[in-house]
Amino acid sequence: MSELRGPLRDRMRSPLNEAEVRRIWRAIDVRRARAVRRPSRIVHAGLALACAGLLALVLVLVRGRGDAGAGVCDGDREACVAAGPLTLAGGGEIGKLEAMPGALAPVRFELSDGSVIELSHGAKLVALESTRAAFSALLSEGRGHFHVKKGGPRRWSIECGLATVEVVGTRFVIDRSPGRVRVEVLEGAVLVRGERLPDRVRKLLPGESVDVDESGAHTEIVAPPLPTATARVEPPAAGSAVAPGGGAPVTRAARGSAWRERVGRGDHRGAYEILGAAGIERETAGGDVDALLLLADIARLSGHPGEAIAPLSKIVRERARDPRASLAAFTMGRLQLDSLGQPDRAARSFETSVSLGLGEPLLEDAMARLVEARARAGDKEGARAALTEYERRFPAGRRAREARRWAGEP
Repeated sequence: MSELRGPLRDRMRSPLNEAEVRRIWRAIDVRRARAVRRPSRIVHAGLALACAGLLALVLVLVRGRGDAGAGVCDGDREACVAAGPLTLAGGGEIGKLEAMPGALAPVRFELSDGSVIELSHGAKLVALESTRAAFSALLSEGRGHFHVKKGGPRRWSIECGLATVEVVGTRFVIDRSPGRVRVEVLEGAVLVRGERLPDRVRKLLPGESVDVDESGAHTEIVAPPLPTATARVEPPAAGSAVAPGGGAPVTRAARGSAWRERVGRGDHRGAYEILGAAGIERETAGGDVDALLLLADIARLSGHPGEAIAPLSKIVRERARDPRASLAAFTMGRLQLDSLGQPDRAARSFETSVSLGLGEPLLEDAMARLVEARARAGDKEGARAALTEYERRFPAGRRAREARRWAGEP
C-alpha cells in the first residue's frame, strides 16, 4: 500500500483559483446548450423510425375499417344503407321530388331503406337533411302519401308550413294547400307540431286526422273503433274445431270473443291475425252496423284496406237509412282513392256519402275529394261540374284552391 507523503491538507488544496472555476463552468454551459440545439444523429434516426411506425399503424387501421365496411355492404345491404344517407332506391340523391301538374295517378318514389313516397299531381317535396340518423324534407305544396318503413334507423321529419310531422315508421298522408295543411294517419302514429295546435303538439293514431289553417286546428276521427260487449263463450259443441296442440275446442263464439277483446285493447293487428281475410268475410255476412264498422276498422287499421270495402259496402247497400251509412261511404271513398288507386269507384262513393246526408265537417271534404277523384279518373267535365257544386255550397271553402287546381281552374 502506498503512503501519502506530506500533510493531507496540502493534498486537498485546489490548484484552481476562483476565476479558473468560473471559466470551466461557462464552457460546460456552452456545450450543454449546443447539445440541446443540435441532437445527435442517433436521436434523429430514432425520431424518424418512430414517425414511420406511427404512420404504418394509422394506415393499417384505416384500411381495416374500410375493408370491414366493404364487407358489410357486400353481405348486408340493409346495414350498408343504414350507415349512410337516405337515397333513392337506384342510388341517386333524393334532392327535389315532384309530380307534374295534370298527372292522373300519383308518382311513386322508392327509397333505399324500403320506404315509399307517392306525390299527387303538382306536389313538390325537397329534401332538407339526409343522414344515417335523420331524414327531413319540405312538402311545399300538394298531397304526399308517405310509407315509412318500420324499424328503420332514421327519424323522419316533414315540414309543411303550418305544421311539422315527426315519425319513425308508419303510413300517413299530408295534404298541403295555401293557408291549410291536413295530416291523416293510416297506420302507426305520428306527432304533429305547430303553433296553432293546442299545446303546440298533437299525437295522431290510425284513423285520425288533423286540419290546420290560419285560424287554428281541428281533429277528426274517421270511423273510430266502436266499443262492443264481449261475446259469451259457449261450451264446446259437437264438431267444434280443436285448438292446435290438442287443447280445448275453439268455438266460433270463442273466436268472436278473442278478436273483440283485441280490438278493445286497440290491437287491430292482433284481431286481424285471429280473423284473417276469411274471418272478416264470414263475420261480414251476418254482422249488424256496429260489427260491420268494427270489421272495417280491423281491416284498414291493420294494413288491409281492400278487405275493409266489403263491410263498408254492405252498410251502404243494405243499411242506407242508418245515420252511419254516409260515414261508411265516405270512408270507403277515401280508401279507394288513397290506398287502392281506384278513383272512379272513389268518386261514386263520395257521391253516395253526400246523397246520404253526410254532415259537417266531413261534407266539405267529401265534395272537394269528389273533384279530385273525378279528375284522377280522367273525367275532366265531371271534375269541373263537381267544382261548381262545391263552390256553390262552400263559396269560401278551406279546400277551394285545391279543388280548383284538380279541376284545372286558375
